[in-house]
Amino acid sequence: MKKNRISPESRLWIFRRKTFLMMKFTLLLLFCSLFQLKAEVFSQRKVSVQMSEVTLDRVFQELGRQAKCDFLYNHSLVKQKGNVTISVEDRELNAVLDELLPRLGMEYVLDENVIIIREKWALPQNQDVEVRGTVRDEKGTSLPGVTVVIKGTTLGTATDDKGEFVLRLPRQEGITLVFSYVGMKLEEVKFTGQKDMQVVLYADEQEMEEVVVTGYQVLDKRTLTSSISTVRADELEKMGVLTVDQMLEGKAPGLLITNISAQPGAAPKVRVRSAGTFTGTREPLWVVDGIIYEDPVPLSAAEINSYDNVNLIGNAITGLNPQDIESINILKDASATAIYGTRAANGVIVITTRRGKSGTPVVSYSGSVNAVIRPHYSDFNLMNSKERVDVSREIYERGLGYPQNNNLYTPLGYEKALLDYWKHGNFSAFQKEVGRLERLNYDWFDELYRAAVNHSHSVNISGGSDQVRYYFSVGYDNQRGTEKGVSLDRVTSRANLDVDLRKNLLLSFGMDGSVQKAKYNHSSIQVFDEAYNRSRAVEARDENGELVYIDKRLSSDRQELGRYNILNEMQNSERKIDNKAYNFNVTLNWELVKGIKLSSRFAYRNTTNITEEWIKDNTFFMAQLRSYDEFRDDIAKEDLQQYSLVPFGGIFSGSQTTQESFSIRNQLNLLKIINEKHVFNLNITQEASSTKYKGVTGWQSPGYNHDGGRKFIPLPALSQYGNFDLSDYTYQAVLKWFTEGGANGYSVYPTVTDNLKNMLSWTGIFTYSYDDRYIANFNIRSDGSNTFGQYERYKFKPSWSASVRWNIHKENFLNPAEKINELALRGSYGFRGTSPATSPYLTLKNYGRNDAVYMPENTSELAEFPNANLKWEKTATVNAGIDFAFWGNRLSGAIDYAYSKSTDLLLQRPVSLVNGSSMQWYNGGSKEDYSLELNLRGEIIRTKDFGWNMNFNLSREKENILEGTNVIPGQISIDDYLNGQILMADFPIDGFFAYKFDKLDEEGYPTFPELFGTYDSEYEKLQKALVYVGSRQPKFYGGFGTELSWKGLTLSANFSYKAGQHVRLLNLYRNGQQMPLSGDNMRNEFVDRWRNPGDEERTNIPVLSTDPKEVSYATIGSDFIPGGKNSTSLWELYNYSNIRTAKGDFIRWQSLTLSWRCPQQFLENIGVRSAVLRFQMQNLAVWTFDKKLKGQDPEQVESLGLPVQPSYNVGLMISF
Repeated sequence: MKKNRISPESRLWIFRRKTFLMMKFTLLLLFCSLFQLKAEVFSQRKVSVQMSEVTLDRVFQELGRQAKCDFLYNHSLVKQKGNVTISVEDRELNAVLDELLPRLGMEYVLDENVIIIREKWALPQNQDVEVRGTVRDEKGTSLPGVTVVIKGTTLGTATDDKGEFVLRLPRQEGITLVFSYVGMKLEEVKFTGQKDMQVVLYADEQEMEEVVVTGYQVLDKRTLTSSISTVRADELEKMGVLTVDQMLEGKAPGLLITNISAQPGAAPKVRVRSAGTFTGTREPLWVVDGIIYEDPVPLSAAEINSYDNVNLIGNAITGLNPQDIESINILKDASATAIYGTRAANGVIVITTRRGKSGTPVVSYSGSVNAVIRPHYSDFNLMNSKERVDVSREIYERGLGYPQNNNLYTPLGYEKALLDYWKHGNFSAFQKEVGRLERLNYDWFDELYRAAVNHSHSVNISGGSDQVRYYFSVGYDNQRGTEKGVSLDRVTSRANLDVDLRKNLLLSFGMDGSVQKAKYNHSSIQVFDEAYNRSRAVEARDENGELVYIDKRLSSDRQELGRYNILNEMQNSERKIDNKAYNFNVTLNWELVKGIKLSSRFAYRNTTNITEEWIKDNTFFMAQLRSYDEFRDDIAKEDLQQYSLVPFGGIFSGSQTTQESFSIRNQLNLLKIINEKHVFNLNITQEASSTKYKGVTGWQSPGYNHDGGRKFIPLPALSQYGNFDLSDYTYQAVLKWFTEGGANGYSVYPTVTDNLKNMLSWTGIFTYSYDDRYIANFNIRSDGSNTFGQYERYKFKPSWSASVRWNIHKENFLNPAEKINELALRGSYGFRGTSPATSPYLTLKNYGRNDAVYMPENTSELAEFPNANLKWEKTATVNAGIDFAFWGNRLSGAIDYAYSKSTDLLLQRPVSLVNGSSMQWYNGGSKEDYSLELNLRGEIIRTKDFGWNMNFNLSREKENILEGTNVIPGQISIDDYLNGQILMADFPIDGFFAYKFDKLDEEGYPTFPELFGTYDSEYEKLQKALVYVGSRQPKFYGGFGTELSWKGLTLSANFSYKAGQHVRLLNLYRNGQQMPLSGDNMRNEFVDRWRNPGDEERTNIPVLSTDPKEVSYATIGSDFIPGGKNSTSLWELYNYSNIRTAKGDFIRWQSLTLSWRCPQQFLENIGVRSAVLRFQMQNLAVWTFDKKLKGQDPEQVESLGLPVQPSYNVGLMISF
């Protein structure tokens, strides 16, 4: 059956449906219950129709439009009747139908607000069985307008606004009812005499994907000319995950997600294809319900882009509850992103949230309990205590000594036992202690981590009437990190409301808010580093559970010792990050006349981030700042107080940033259809937006007394010293700290943030379609900004695109091609700009008064050197694609190829210091990017009770920096080469280098002959001494999955993969030391170290040695000396050599899910609409292909801590 809705609210859709959809079912059925009209009223409405040789389908559309009613009929039946001619003038609808239908062998019935068209079919008098029932979706929501027919006939009806139906059936066996609804899979139910039928329809993935939301328009996927990937909400049901961006890994081609940290609240790195900038952020633009969401804190591009930095503050969608999401569309090419202008250069991710539908209220609950496994030593390639004691024994037996042990802390483990033996001479006690240490195997991961149990809950209620529809939700998430001391609590809420003020006037409201409170360990505490690097022959607690302290040097240039135990540091410090967000929007949609619609929207967003960090005075960290340990009895504290920065109390640090933004959008849409074939659509939008960040960041206040009511201990008044002289004051260092504004990187005075960005934009979107076969689209947008140049021609740089689509499957030469459901070619070309945060103007930074003795005065320095010729960064993109679906949509997918060239990219160049600045921004860079994307979805088996689906997506990307963008010698350092931060022609942005390792020499030392050769220049030497390894970004990435379903059971598995990237192995030598400290653990690779002459033939693991083998940076090249570093060593060169790199190819088993849907016949007895029980395992395994990794997670960055851990989840979804 087929339903066409015609009303003032939906006329626009009727015409577009005729041109664009022409499918077996129409999307307009979703609105069948919005504006109900009594049958006895509209059947008497008068109509006038003059049509010749047109389809019945077209006649019913016109009759419905004039009578403002709905028609329900079987498309195949109507098509069989052929074309008709009708000529009536000002006649009642029922009279027209009475005259038209009988001659075609058809009749009609009035059922509430629906006119049902059917073939004449008489029942014998004894066939009078009546059946009633209710139809719902899988979440228990009633479905109005569902078509119900007897299989093999045209007899049927449709469900009312409550999802209920009544139908008379023949009294005979073998009757089957067929239930159909747009967006749902066809359901067949055998009639066995039941008087009350409860039917559940399940979402049809192919149908649901036919609507694409861009934030400015709602488009039919089959008319789409752009490269857009859609991810549905049911594909994101990954339990125990806080934000939607963490769920997207491997879900769509062209979308690269990297979860670099297991900490709750940590934002992943998100990339949509390749970025068109060197210096700006590479993150995509987030749009929620058509509104741009900005990040809560204006982090620098370097902080956002770097894979060596974890963002715990969160991103634009930190407060968005995944349970509120309806769908996600990833806009990738210029045709799709041009409508967002300069802010969309890195792609756009458009999120659509759930909204209410007409019908009885539905209350739904979704909850899950999640257990995350703590890390174990079996996950890492580390020595046990016996192997570590064996290393210490070799150090002693070879007479290597312990010079480094005494430099940082007193001997531990085997070395401590040995020193005790030398001191007391008790060999038996020594042997006993060594045996205990070999068996100790102290579990530092168990001491510092835990198995975390988390839980999430979400409740929503939705429903409404013809005039008002609503959706309300509230959610709560509690996450405990596996790292002890880490936790996160979040509360979210959302309210979406749609009100029909008139038939042609719709008012929509949207509100949402979130409060997130997270606790972490103090930033000075590196928990993973401690667990990973601490020897298992060293313990944190004694047999009584008391803390065991290490005597550790407070600084490298002083001999004072302080007590250190990481557990004491964790127990006496804390870091808190609180995020609050509130969003509000109101939209008015007004259909002025047929084909003209006006929309106005106002949106407001407010976020607040508060970060505070404190640490008490009884910690090693504070002892370092004091230069003595306050809690040791063997020092004279009074003599050291005058040199102490913090003579008493701890330190409190904090920051607060508030973001406030608003936008006003006015949108005019014009639609014109000519002769049912030509469709013109023009969309003109004007938009003004303003974003302001205010706050204070980066201050540290000494004297903090946490246990004394979170107050500060004041310094003694100067007046008590009489005739004051600075040399008389006890706390000279503190006084100097306050008067000079900071010391040792700690500032008493905060940095004030007060940034305002205003934008004025206009957008034009024009689409033309001919006969639903040929579609052309043109977009243009101009953003006004004073970010670039003093010249007007640089301030308003438009972004534009042109694109086309050819629906080949609509061509007559393919009809009837039943095996081809869709075959379409797409092509687009576009131009867009980027606006990194910089300024063309002379910008000063005020530093206040200087400390000149004779003439103190206010000082400033240049923050930005002027360049009036700065322009937008520009990117031109070509995209070609093909969409296809075959064999009844059993196989569907898309292929895309894209090429981008970016020019005028911002770089810095040196200028003479006489100008007051050493660097200046200019437009001088260029790069090109290639990408190939494949997306496949297949239904291998499709039966009534059993189904098997599979999906696969692949992205191939290549990035090259073009000639003319080479780095300038003297402006980069060796670290830039090693960390992948240079810009060099024919290399990608994230490409990194390594020292060229040769071999071990006959004494077991690593050799780097290229580094010590003779060259014409230091730059040439560097080029010879370094070897290019590869990019940190994968060349190939994607995901695949499979789903098996049988009746109410569903089993699914999902995987992601990346290939072509390179990674560094975790350091073999800690801090560049040639030998481990007595308390340090070592990687198990050291078991295979060089021990005797000739071993260099079998191993590349160097010898244990006391020789630091220092190498001056002048030897490497004085032009490339990193700031503050004078020398390195062979051991550090070895850590950063090509022998310590590996291919990062991997496949990650993301999830395995088993769900069970409770039978409907059981639920109806207890008043429940639907119930689903789910068990899910996540991050089950990572398969790597380079043996050098030896268990290392390829996405793990050593300095960032623990990678993502396995978890087990149980969840329940229930609706009432």
